Amino acid sequence: MVDTTSPVRDVHTVAYTVSELNRLVSREIAGRYRELASTLCDNAAFLLANDDVPARVKQQRSRAYLDIAMQLHQLADGEIRGAELGQVTR
Repeated sequence: MVDTTSPVRDVHTVAYTVSELNRLVSREIAGRYRELASTLCDNAAFLLANDDVPARVKQQRSRAYLDIAMQLHQLADGEIRGAELGQVTR
């Protein structure tokens, strides 16, 4: 149980420079782009393995999933490069 009558204890705070904070945020954004790309690749693989979906549909959709996944990887790489150079990529 939490004692609500005791004084709040001091919390150790960390101060980041602007460039450090930008790198942290960019790393998180790049990681999310890569997670989305991985999900799309998994979806494409699942779709291609599904025999109930017509071949024409499988090819078009899986190609689109993989194309978007490639673009997300490029965005992630650009986000990291921009953070390393101290630039905002958006």
